[in-house]
Amino acid sequence: MSKTSLRVLHFSDIHVGALVRHMHWKRWFSKRGIGAINLLRGRAKYFDEVEEKMAAMARFKEAQQIDLVINTGDYTALGLEHELRLARELVDPMMYPPQRYVTVPGNHDIYVHEGNSHYRFSEQFCSVLQNDLPEYCAGGQYPLVRLVGDDVAVIALNSAKPNPWPWRSDGHIPSCQLASFEKLLEDERIKRRFLFVITHYAPRLANGKPDKKLHGLHNADDFLKACSPIENGAILFGHIHRTYRIDVPETKIPLYCAGSATMEGFEGAWVYECSEEELVAKRVYWNGEAYSFEPLCIVKKD
Repeated sequence: MSKTSLRVLHFSDIHVGALVRHMHWKRWFSKRGIGAINLLRGRAKYFDEVEEKMAAMARFKEAQQIDLVINTGDYTALGLEHELRLARELVDPMMYPPQRYVTVPGNHDIYVHEGNSHYRFSEQFCSVLQNDLPEYCAGGQYPLVRLVGDDVAVIALNSAKPNPWPWRSDGHIPSCQLASFEKLLEDERIKRRFLFVITHYAPRLANGKPDKKLHGLHNADDFLKACSPIENGAILFGHIHRTYRIDVPETKIPLYCAGSATMEGFEGAWVYECSEEELVAKRVYWNGEAYSFEPLCIVKKD
């Protein structure tokens, strides 16, 4: 690791909402109908200030001289095309240069099975989905690898999938992705770097336990086992709308949940500072007008 500190901003789950009253009538006869009703009954009010908060996040990114931005998905509420377009516009100021913005979709971004549901996200975020090691792609664009300087890499795994039934919001990392990920960790271009491994779903909750079957990552144990050889790094995710950090016995590296950057009363994110000696993680808060942070924990590196 170089003596110059790399500053990384990690946020997630902004949940840009649709104007559901204008949603095409056919979409009411699907899981989206249930989701739209929940929004109309009050869930949407927790995300009323998404546009203002994303503008504030862009200002925070510039003020803190952030070098790399990581977003772990759930840009939208219902995965509608106009939601994705708006989300893309809101985070656009943080996507330059595109090589310094890395992301994965969340389950809300590919909400239901549709003919083009898997491609809408890629269409809107194609400029930041460039892969530095495309030979490891295993179906689609993942694992997606971004090499940052000489000492850091981000490895993105897609755990989101459509869930047509209203009572399900679970995820799964395809076995072919995990197998390719394990091979990737043996690549000499990766081995000596500090690794940020990112996905949408939480492999463990804040209490260290797995999430519920219908809400969590099905193969969380397999994912953590695949991460176990990593000596220097961190696992980053969202999905759970609470910001937390935990250590688990299954892996040597810490787990960080960004929570939701925009959910009223629970706004959160992380800033990580990587240097030669340590990883410093700072928790980001919303003070009602702007984002700010304070040191929370330091991870000494071998």
